[in-house]
Amino acid sequence: MFKKLACFTGWLAVLCLSLIFSFMLGLWQGWSTPGILLLWLLVMVLAALLWHSLPELLLLIRGKKGRRWFTKYRLSRREYVLFNHWKAGASVIRRIKRRRTHLPWYLLVGERCGKSTLLASAGLPRFYGDSVDGITAPTRTLRWWFFRDLCVLDLSSNFLNGAASFRQAWSKLARWCTHIPAPGGIIIALPMSQLMRGDLSQLHALARQQRSLIEPLVRHYGERLPLYVLVTQCDKFPGFSLWQHQLSDAQRQQALGYTWSVPPHIDGQDDTTLQPLFTRLHEGFSLVRLSMARPATLSAPEYNALLDFPEAFARLEPALRYTLAALCEANAYFSPATLKSIWFCAAEPQVENQGRRSSYFIQELLTRHLPALSLKRSGLRWYQRSFGRTCCYTAAGICALWLAISASMSAMRLRPGLAELAPDKLAAFVAADEQHATLALPWLPFMPLFNQQQREAETLLARIPVTARPARQTLEAYQQRALHASPAQQRHAILQLAAAVTRWRQMQQGTPLDTLAEAAPISDELTQNVYPPTLSPLTRLALERYYMQRPYGERWLQNAQRVLENLVNHDLSLRWLQAPDAAFPPLHAATFWPALPDSLALDGRWTQAGEATVNQWMAEIEAAAGRTEPVFQPLRESWQQVRQQAWRHYLIDVTAHLSPDETGTVSRRQLIAISQNQSPAMRFAARIVDELDTIAPEHAQPWLTTLRDVQTLARAGDGAALLQRTERINNQLRQSLAAWFQGKSQTAAAATAQSAQQAWLAWQKSRNSAVTAAVAQEKPGDTLTRGLFTPGQQKPDTNPLGTLLPALATLQERVSPDEPDADVAAVWRLYQDDARTLLANAMASSACWLNTQWKSSVIWPLGKNAEKRSYEEQQTLSQQLVGNFLRGPAKPMLSVDNNGLRAAGFAGMTLPLTAEFSQYLRNAFPPDILQDLPQRTTTKVQDRKATLQAKVAALELQQSKLEKQVVKTTVTSLPATIAEGAQVIPTGTQLLLNCQKGGQVLSSMNFADKADFTWQPGQCRGVTLSVTFPDFVAVDQINGDDAWPWFVSLFSSGETLIDSRDFGDSAELLKRLGIKQILVRFAMSNTQPLEEAWQSWKTNADEISSLTQQISDLNEQSAYPQPDELAAHALSGLPDEIAQCQ
Repeated sequence: MFKKLACFTGWLAVLCLSLIFSFMLGLWQGWSTPGILLLWLLVMVLAALLWHSLPELLLLIRGKKGRRWFTKYRLSRREYVLFNHWKAGASVIRRIKRRRTHLPWYLLVGERCGKSTLLASAGLPRFYGDSVDGITAPTRTLRWWFFRDLCVLDLSSNFLNGAASFRQAWSKLARWCTHIPAPGGIIIALPMSQLMRGDLSQLHALARQQRSLIEPLVRHYGERLPLYVLVTQCDKFPGFSLWQHQLSDAQRQQALGYTWSVPPHIDGQDDTTLQPLFTRLHEGFSLVRLSMARPATLSAPEYNALLDFPEAFARLEPALRYTLAALCEANAYFSPATLKSIWFCAAEPQVENQGRRSSYFIQELLTRHLPALSLKRSGLRWYQRSFGRTCCYTAAGICALWLAISASMSAMRLRPGLAELAPDKLAAFVAADEQHATLALPWLPFMPLFNQQQREAETLLARIPVTARPARQTLEAYQQRALHASPAQQRHAILQLAAAVTRWRQMQQGTPLDTLAEAAPISDELTQNVYPPTLSPLTRLALERYYMQRPYGERWLQNAQRVLENLVNHDLSLRWLQAPDAAFPPLHAATFWPALPDSLALDGRWTQAGEATVNQWMAEIEAAAGRTEPVFQPLRESWQQVRQQAWRHYLIDVTAHLSPDETGTVSRRQLIAISQNQSPAMRFAARIVDELDTIAPEHAQPWLTTLRDVQTLARAGDGAALLQRTERINNQLRQSLAAWFQGKSQTAAAATAQSAQQAWLAWQKSRNSAVTAAVAQEKPGDTLTRGLFTPGQQKPDTNPLGTLLPALATLQERVSPDEPDADVAAVWRLYQDDARTLLANAMASSACWLNTQWKSSVIWPLGKNAEKRSYEEQQTLSQQLVGNFLRGPAKPMLSVDNNGLRAAGFAGMTLPLTAEFSQYLRNAFPPDILQDLPQRTTTKVQDRKATLQAKVAALELQQSKLEKQVVKTTVTSLPATIAEGAQVIPTGTQLLLNCQKGGQVLSSMNFADKADFTWQPGQCRGVTLSVTFPDFVAVDQINGDDAWPWFVSLFSSGETLIDSRDFGDSAELLKRLGIKQILVRFAMSNTQPLEEAWQSWKTNADEISSLTQQISDLNEQSAYPQPDELAAHALSGLPDEIAQCQ
């Protein structure tokens, strides 16, 4: 139990470790998961094969220690002991075989018949193992007997009738016996007692047991393993012991039996099968009987028995024949066996020591007959055996038949009178004759005749007169013509010369004419000779091959290769190789988008077809040159990078021509193609990925990597749900294993890949929803754009078009989290084409529906009963109908900007309204016409304006009350002077307060004069201060509603310095007099009421001014005309079509 558990645990560990190793290697190499599992299965198969072949490998390599250790744990205890016994003798046989010495060995089987006693009592020396003749013990398993010229492997009778373990051990022992040199035969021991008893059923059972035992070896070796029957215990036959005692010692050592020179056919019903055996025995017995005298020691009965012994012994023939039939007859259960000899022997107790026995008639059998028989059989040649002779006769008959058939067919192939054939027919004959395979069996014996016939035909062709060309001049002229040609013509000339060089080399190698004729013919300007124009192309080809196989043809080929090298290397930029050609036509963008111009195309050499064509050209040139051209190496190294650049520019150009704001309807087939990832943009993206699939990921540019990632998501999304789930689980498993092998948690890349897949599915769901809605709409309507221009009025997921571009933006963020450059942005503009196509289809459908509504709700009602209405009534009706139309079906499809009403838009795309209708809306209607009256801006402005006007009226009433207040202030004048001193000093002052009711004056000659001044808010707007000098008067004028309050606050301290610049026209005169400041003195009394009255009036005036400004702003804001205030518009201004409906 422990051994089974250990074995199971070991195999489980091997399975797990091999699986981990396979995944590590596969993830490192970037293999697919099925490939990794296939590798794992292959490793398991190899491990199983190694497990079964390891014992043999250990036996062959490591020797005894390894064999002993490994076999101990692979075999059971009994099998291990059996193996040790067998190995002891097998090693001796192998060692003798390696010395190239012949030592035959035989297998001895029998059931408790004294066979081991017979060998032990033979009195022959043994050369291995225990050579002491002791009391023989029964053989438990097996025993090796090594005599001088023979080895016998004695098997225990337990293998015949033992337990199942012995039968299992015998199967392994039989397999071990096949690993050493083949045995000389199998000796089957039959006890005399069984034959004498004559029980046929028991004899049959015994024979079948022995036949079943030796069947594995007989099946393995076949006729090479003869059977030898040894009848033991003959001393039990009446008279046998008496008879052998009358013989001499030398006679008792001879072999008693018979050997067939030709193996007999065993038939249980044939009485003559054993006749040779018993005839010879009877003759021998009779001769011995005649030579005997009557011994004096024998009684009369014993002597009679001795005389009757030969005839009595012959009565064993039926039982022996029946036993041999059961043993050797062929049937459906056993392989055919060959009987070689039958021998009789005995082992009788010694007279001196009854515990020991002496064997008779066995000595010469072991020392002479059996070794001789093995030598005779080993020296037999294979062709001397029956099967070999049959094979030889069969081969000779086949060869004779082959020669006869070949002769008849060759006679039909040989054609006389070749010299009488015309050149074209002669060339056709050569071509037809070459179609026969050179080493075909029907022609092989007579190939020299066919070769001679072909040489004769070519010699006859060579008699045709031709004009030879000089190789150097002809090929150099060809080179000059090619160098002066255009790049495309240069390439044609180079390829033509390369093809000719390849053809000439094939001609030198003896390629058949039919094979040469399959390719394009060699140009007439490159042939070695000028051939008559009457010759057929096949005849010219045959002549060209004939002359090319001559020494002059070798020189011609060398010159042609030199010219080819010159032409290939004359232009290192390889313009001739990359020139346009019809073999790789340009890839037009109109193939995907028919509306794009034909001029937008990719050079054909950057496609896979172009790349394959260029590679084929280079391969043809290098094959003709016989080496790799160094001039092609830079092109090969930079080809993939240049291809990427070409496709990158092409992608940018194509996406730049895809108009993002054009609208138009899409057919149902195009919509279904979009849902199946077969739109022009998706087909173009798939074409780019397929064209550049040979570029390794590490060499791919960012835009190509992004495109591949998105296409991978698209392909994963195209599969069935089960396949998608399987692929997702596969990716997660691989990413988890990769992270585990690296000793860290799952990377952010795995999460990014999963989120990218989810984003792609979200984008695909939004796109398919939009396609489903578009396909379901049978006629133009506003359902596709419903809620698109006013998203706040509906749920965000109501219209799938509203989530289409955001879903694509999310996908872009997941796939390209970094700021994309121009190349990557072009990739995403390509994928935006589907979204914009669906959006354009929706807007075109809505525009057509709106145009229909315009005609049914405006144009048709105006035209109905128009003759019954006056022009003014028509104008009024038109205004009413247009207003209802704008507030009704057109309201969701219009928007407002600084210029007025315009067509609504989404994602940079607007409804295709006509310019005439847009101009009509801006000129005839205010922006708030789309709103209800309470919600219009003008209504709100008027309400605000009325509120402000009411506040202004209340403040104006309060202001008028404040202006009626009278405030009296007493002013006392004091002397004015120049504080810094001057040549002229003031002589007096005058103060004048200007009010609406008149002026109030205080004049003083620098004395203390006093006057009362009366001031009303808003009624006194000026104060004049005059300073009198001897020759002039300096006047300072102060204006404004705050002039008097400000003047009073200025002299609140009783005096103030007034700068000379404040005196207006007198400022220059004061400056010349050196007067900078004048000190003026006035004493003010009762100023507090004045300050309070002024502050109240000023605060009220400021509020009135602010409200007035707000009213003014509202007036400017509401400067647009109102619908009921609009002037009548001409009816001819109404547009007939308001949308560009396709």
